[in-house]
Amino acid sequence: MGVRTMPLKRLVWSALVSLTVGTTGCAIGSSGENSGQPPSPSSSPSPSPSGSLAASAADEAVAEVGGKKITRSELTERLLSGYGAEVLREMMLHEAVNQESAKLGFSADDEEIEREISGMSEGYGSEQEFYDSMLQQLGMDREAVKEDARYRVLLEKLTVRGIHVPESDIRRYYADHKKEYGPRKQYELAWILTGTEKEANEVLGKLEAGTDFAALAKQYSMDGMTADSGGNLGWVDETDPLQDAKLISAASRIQVGEAAGPIQTDQGYVVLLLNGRKIVEGKDYESVKDEIARRLALEKAPSMHDLEQSLLAKYQAKTLDPKLKLPSER
Repeated sequence: MGVRTMPLKRLVWSALVSLTVGTTGCAIGSSGENSGQPPSPSSSPSPSPSGSLAASAADEAVAEVGGKKITRSELTERLLSGYGAEVLREMMLHEAVNQESAKLGFSADDEEIEREISGMSEGYGSEQEFYDSMLQQLGMDREAVKEDARYRVLLEKLTVRGIHVPESDIRRYYADHKKEYGPRKQYELAWILTGTEKEANEVLGKLEAGTDFAALAKQYSMDGMTADSGGNLGWVDETDPLQDAKLISAASRIQVGEAAGPIQTDQGYVVLLLNGRKIVEGKDYESVKDEIARRLALEKAPSMHDLEQSLLAKYQAKTLDPKLKLPSER
């Protein structure tokens, strides 16, 4: 199961936005920034009800440890100093991509966004499970996921602009990847990742005694991303290159509802549970030729990172606050 987002950055971004709004939301309206009218240069700052509310919000305690309060402004400052530069750069990238797409007449329609989300959600039991996971793990609600998908669609269009892929190349790729596009098995898996073989055997012993797998995952698993959800890995394709081949092999040898282990992997010792098995029908050439064309075009294109850098330069993106500049900008 792959999540093509940046969890920490996304969570920090959400936190910064909510904290900033909570701290300065009232003051913005009073200064005229939202209306586009700058404050009069002759007027001197004076206390106002909205300013008082902003100051009060900044001094609001968001946590307490041993009687010592941590204020909202302290948390905001720490987040800005630690992650603000990266989050700000991502915001500038989104704006640059939006401006370039508008200039070229590029857009992302609902079908393209849904296709991107479908690719992002592969490996989950359902689309709803994917959305639930994004909210729980990354702090992204449905609209945030769609906006992220929209950005990815536009960035891809800009990346492959002007690149032609001959149909002969597309057909050759399809013929060379019959295993990927032909019928294949998928396994619905859950795991408990432990640090030692002894721990894995303890888990197996408790499973045999009737202890619930989800409860054991929460107690034993070192994988913080799945421990609280019963060790759920979702549906895993037998051809998935990102999945450990030992786990796929073990899943192929057991029945639904059975557990296997200990399985030694690079990450530790695994107890694996098979929750389901199904055959996915193959895809004919017509249904995947556009997907293959995009894949081949991306292989020929400059890297997306290089495109992002060129767009920031083209639209003269610059960080005005020295404290929010990345090391490469200083």
